[in-house]
Amino acid sequence: MKIAIAGSGGLAQIIARYLQDTVHTTLILSRYAQPSLEQQGYQTAVVDYDDQNLLRFMLRGVDIVISTVSGNPQINLIDAAAHSGVQRFVPAEFEGPINHRPTNNDPLDRGKRAVLARLRDWSHHSRHRMAFTIFSCGVFYERFAPGGLATYDIGSSTGIQRQGSYLMDVAAGTAEVCERTSNGQPIYISMTSVYDLARYIVAALDLGLDRWQPEFRLRGDRRTVTEIIQWGAAVKNIQSLSVTVIEPGDLRTHLEHATYYQEWAKVARVQELMATEQRRYDFAQPNLNQLVNVVPMTFWSWLSGQYPLPAS
Repeated sequence: MKIAIAGSGGLAQIIARYLQDTVHTTLILSRYAQPSLEQQGYQTAVVDYDDQNLLRFMLRGVDIVISTVSGNPQINLIDAAAHSGVQRFVPAEFEGPINHRPTNNDPLDRGKRAVLARLRDWSHHSRHRMAFTIFSCGVFYERFAPGGLATYDIGSSTGIQRQGSYLMDVAAGTAEVCERTSNGQPIYISMTSVYDLARYIVAALDLGLDRWQPEFRLRGDRRTVTEIIQWGAAVKNIQSLSVTVIEPGDLRTHLEHATYYQEWAKVARVQELMATEQRRYDFAQPNLNQLVNVVPMTFWSWLSGQYPLPAS
């Protein structure tokens, strides 16, 4: 198959790295020339996401598009892919299950509803039918890495790409969490390393595109918020992080306070806590793990590797 990856940031490069070891032909689409990637053996092409003719030309003969771009560029890419005869489109929707998102007034939407609506339209089009698959993987482990997602050049448009912007800052020994739902149940989070996401996408290619579902759910681990912050303390070899616990009934007040004082970093953090409390990033049963031969890294293995204890 010929696979086009839209974007040249960290996630795109990780996916391309795993594809490079397969028989598939990979083309990386970028807004700018990428001589360093070409020196590593990748095929790249410069595109303008506002130029439909150029996009359609670049996508001729492509079987599947994997997108890591968002907003209008992704909408334009979807339209061009459908007109070019692309069989399947994978949007930049690498988070929790789509049916766990609010149906309206979603502060974390960032154009995602529009993308899904456009994909559904093309999947039923009479002349240019194009299927799509969403890879729902929960929260990336790398949110908890030293430096956060920014270290991997991922999540620059989310506002939560920095170290400590989600749940805990292991290096600083602090955490800001909501541990239980409004009915008193522990909050669970499904999680995956970005590297394992790439491995799952590549492994799914061997299934054949005809066996791909509209949504593949995959994960490396599923843990409670309480377990996550306890393990954050364990890798620091301390009894506990300095934890601020926000009760679910107080989240809205914290959001309004941060909004009033224009504390936008805290607004983003509280919005993520609200989404977590609403189970946006959790699901009980994955449907891709059992179909492919990928053994993902557990969260503890990953976390302890990021923060090794000093030699005694």
